[in-house]
Amino acid sequence: MDKTQEKAKIRICLGSSCYTRGNAENLKIIQAFVEDKQINASIDFRGHLCNENCNKGPVININGVSYEEVQAFQIEKILEETLI
Repeated sequence: MDKTQEKAKIRICLGSSCYTRGNAENLKIIQAFVEDKQINASIDFRGHLCNENCNKGPVININGVSYEEVQAFQIEKILEETLI
């Protein structure tokens, strides 16, 4: 990766509502995807606590775009489209 490029930013809500509604599984899928594609060095991946969007959870934000009600079957497609 070119050092002048910014890392892609992934933020996953780990607040209790999002976590229990699917982000526990989504977290594992994202970690496996990043590892599989060997893109660890180009990703800034962090968890955070509630953004007051509990009713829209599970919430994941990639490069400033929020994805709401994200289910496990959707994650890989979202990651492919936004990161690869």
